[in-house]
Amino acid sequence: MGLERLIEKTPVVGLGAENGNFHGVRFPRGLRLPIIARTALSAWHPRIRARRPCSRSPRPFACRAHACDETVQSTRCAWACARIMGLPASTPLPPPMLKIDPELLNNASMSPHRRALEQGYRWLRFEDGLEKQFQAFFTQGHLVRVRVAAYVSIVLFIMFVLIDLATLPAYVSVRTVSIRVTLIIPSFIIVLLASYRAAWRPYLGTAVFTAALVTGVSTVAVIGSALDVGYQIPYEGILLVALFVYLIACLEWRRALLANMVTLFAFVVMEFTLQTNAQARLYQIIFMCAANGVGAYGAYFLEHSIRTTFLVDTLLHELAALDGLTGLSNRRSLNIHLERVWRQALRDRQAVAIAMIDIDYFKRYNDRYGHARGDAALKAVADVIAGLARRPLDLTARYGGEEFAVIWHNPVPGELQAMGEVLTAAVAALHIEHLDSDLGRLTVSVGVAIGLPCAGDDAAALLRAADEALYQAKHQGRNQVVVSEPVAALV
Repeated sequence: MGLERLIEKTPVVGLGAENGNFHGVRFPRGLRLPIIARTALSAWHPRIRARRPCSRSPRPFACRAHACDETVQSTRCAWACARIMGLPASTPLPPPMLKIDPELLNNASMSPHRRALEQGYRWLRFEDGLEKQFQAFFTQGHLVRVRVAAYVSIVLFIMFVLIDLATLPAYVSVRTVSIRVTLIIPSFIIVLLASYRAAWRPYLGTAVFTAALVTGVSTVAVIGSALDVGYQIPYEGILLVALFVYLIACLEWRRALLANMVTLFAFVVMEFTLQTNAQARLYQIIFMCAANGVGAYGAYFLEHSIRTTFLVDTLLHELAALDGLTGLSNRRSLNIHLERVWRQALRDRQAVAIAMIDIDYFKRYNDRYGHARGDAALKAVADVIAGLARRPLDLTARYGGEEFAVIWHNPVPGELQAMGEVLTAAVAALHIEHLDSDLGRLTVSVGVAIGLPCAGDDAAALLRAADEALYQAKHQGRNQVVVSEPVAALV
């Protein structure tokens, strides 16, 4: 059965294995794998790959779901491969003519997100820089859910307080109510405050973890305080707390597991200390362990899917915003950023400068040395240009072909000439041989324009001025910098 037919026949329930072999991993004949099992296998068996091509489409393209070297011939096959590798079931089908830049995808060193997808993350941990990005993504993405969970928790525990007061004897309720009111409910109030106050937002995860830990241990204390005076109250609450921490509280898997393991330890100690019925103690400990096993299993794959979504979304953003060869921003990103910086400068009455950079006689270089050497030269020049963007609103981009552009927000006008000359000197210092150039090595020409945005002006005028300055630099002999007159009067 072809891979594309498997997806068409069983889009959600599972994948079949008629011959007992699923891409190099052997299973009993006729086994159908549910979606959560496929996700587990993708995490623990990197040999699983979508190797069987579809014969229904004549347009082959490389599989982008993971680090597979195989080629599939339909978009449905590529989507199936992505699903097998643990991507969310809601991952949309790519359009038939989707073209993804192979350089960015194949050069893992250019993107830590691509590298993480290739290497895997079975322990739910990225490298330090990427992990910080994920933490910010996770916190922001679950902010509303954390608030809702905190509100629901406060309401539920207020209800438990009222139920305790209404149903338990006074000598029992005074203990249980005091624990819920002084420990559990305040911990969720702190979570709410952390979710609404921007200054506390970085500590939201710690607040949720603390609330989960306090709730679990306090619930054990509620049960133990009742047992201590010879009163048995229902144990189901501690099971509910465990599953809530794993699946609802929006905690990372490691923290949720730690909070529940501490709670489980406290529960076992309480049972052996206060529970006199050995049979009840055995059953309650078994059920508590089982609830933790089920919750930990589900929470693991839930976070694994969230991490995959984070990596894929960021990688797609890189594909849309970056030039695949050089790693600089592409022309589309340049235009969007220029409009944004222009509006910002208009509000703040600050200047904007653009430098247009062109590699001298680059067509001759390609003709003489070949496109492979030409690509290497473009990357080397791009690495030098990338150092020109040093502030948050500065941007370097590949404008097209051998042309590059730099946007500076609020630069010092008198330093533009010097910055351009530093660039030309740095490129010349690369000592890239170019025998068809007048200087015998690769050089660049730079045109710079600066302007103060005014009402009615647009950024395109500044871009044209920089392009004209570049043309003038090339006309005057290349390997030099020309700074044009300001587009609008600087103040």
